[in-house]
Amino acid sequence: MEGEIVLKGLGLIGFGLLFIWLGITGWRSRREERISIIEAAILKATDAEPQPLGRWDRIWAYVQPVLQLIFGTLMLLGGIAILSLLGE
Repeated sequence: MEGEIVLKGLGLIGFGLLFIWLGITGWRSRREERISIIEAAILKATDAEPQPLGRWDRIWAYVQPVLQLIFGTLMLLGGIAILSLLGE
């Protein structure tokens, strides 16, 4: 039972660090126009041009990194809290 709790705590810490890293890189590149890998493959197969970014895309470029930083921090703190409770 204790091994499962340790694994969950380490998993939360790992995913928290991943979300924080993705949030930082997303914040740095939020002004770049980019498309997903799937969209690039579809455009290549159909020889089409990508659509210009809409208002929602530009808003989401700011919101997504902020959410990743918030939830990454919460997961990291949750994982640390779980592991620290095992020491008591």
